[in-house]
Parts: sequence; C-alpha cells; structure tokens
Amino acid sequence: MPDTSCSLRRLEGDGNRFLLVDHLGGDSVGDPIEHARRVCADGTLEVDGVLHLDRNEEGRLAMVLYNRDGSRPETCGNGLRCLAWHAVDAGYEECGTFELSTDAGLTLAQVWRTSESALEVRVSLGPIRIIEQVALEGPVHEATWVDCGNPHLVLFGGDVAVEEWGPRLSGDPRFPSGINVEFVQVGAGSLSVRVWERGVGETAACGSGACAVARVAVERGLAAWPVRVALPGGVLTVSPCEENDGLWLQGSVRVLNDGTL
Repeated sequence: MPDTSCSLRRLEGDGNRFLLVDHLGGDSVGDPIEHARRVCADGTLEVDGVLHLDRNEEGRLAMVLYNRDGSRPETCGNGLRCLAWHAVDAGYEECGTFELSTDAGLTLAQVWRTSESALEVRVSLGPIRIIEQVALEGPVHEATWVDCGNPHLVLFGGDVAVEEWGPRLSGDPRFPSGINVEFVQVGAGSLSVRVWERGVGETAACGSGACAVARVAVERGLAAWPVRVALPGGVLTVSPCEENDGLWLQGSVRVLNDGTL
C-alpha cells in the first residue's frame, strides 16, 4: 500500500534527526516498517528514524518510533523531546506538564516558552536502573548494562574504534534484542560520548544513552548533577526527576523543514 498524505516535517534534537508522521494532523502511511526503511535510506532526508504521533485509547499523546532498519525501539529520549515540542507547536497540548505514551510506558514532558518566545522542552525517562557489570574482551574490559526503558551498555575508557566495537557489542549474543552502546571519555565539566544505536548505527546523539551515561557517571563519582553530556550533535543536560527514580533530559529542538512527501 503506498504512502498517502505524509508530511515532510523533519525535526532535530541535538543531532538526532527524525521524520514526523503526524496522524493527528492527517498523515498516514501504509507499512510503517517499509516506510521507515525507505525514507531513512533516502540520502536527501538524512534521518535516523521515523516518529509516529497519535493518541492512545486513554487519549494521551503516543509516540511510536521506527529505526533505520525498520525495528521499533521501546523509547527514545530525543524523539520524545521532538514530539513534545511539536505537540505544543501544533496546538495539541498547552505549555506545562503532560504525559506521553511509549512502548516502555508513560513519561512526562515539560514545555515552556523563553523570554524570546522560543519553546524549551525536557522529558523524563525512567526509572533508570543499573543492571550489572559486563565483562568484555577488547580495549575496554568492563562495561555497565543500564535499563532506561531500552537497553544500554556504557563503556568508560580510552580511544576505542567505535566503527568496529559498536556493531560488535550491539550484536553481542548476551543481548538477544540488541543493545545501544555508549563510548565515554571523561573531561573537565562534561562527558564526551559517541553512540552506536541498535537498528541505526552511529548517531550524532542519543537521549536515553545520555541518561544512561549520566546515571553511571554519578554512581562512580565521575560527575555530579546536573550532568552535561557532550555528543557530536550537541550537549544534553541530565538531572534528577522525582518521578520513579527517573531523569530529566533537556536539550535543543529545531525544525529542519516542512513540506509533503
């Protein structure tokens, strides 16, 4: 079944780029898996995944994300920030606090306007749980397995070849559903991170990954709240959230373009 009236609003959250399918605004696609594979392979669009915005049976805004390979991750921090920004920009929600539904459960979004009338947004991910330490064979001998609603493997250490070790660790048989991998270097005032996302490859940013890194860094005494996580696409700020031992994720959102596809 071909795509019907799909908009071409592309949103970027600190380097993570998404195509938005706004079902509330009349967008629709046929097979969302094949649609995601096709648009993510389009070199002119340059997106990491496709966000679908709708409402669930309870009337809450709901996010579904499809990765570059068509897989459907449980949640996505930067995707949620982009979706919350769009929900207020489009008039579906007012500035303030509201809930968003994901495959990992409900999360909170807070959106407000600055003195220059720009929208700022942060979302709560969590609970963020450290599962266990994982022994590795390679340039880093140990990593931390973290559950942010989706799985992450956080590595602290030297100059690791991300292009080699990202796919190797992401596809490790100990993680049958795959895992996102964060390669962290500790610097003055922030943590520098490169991310290999399952179903995507290396990306310019990862919001849930930033939360995983911040949680582990604070537990190890390598950082204090709020934590600045520097990724190739921008800097994300992570701070404690009182809800469910979660973390607030804050960063920039911008519209790359609008149109039709």
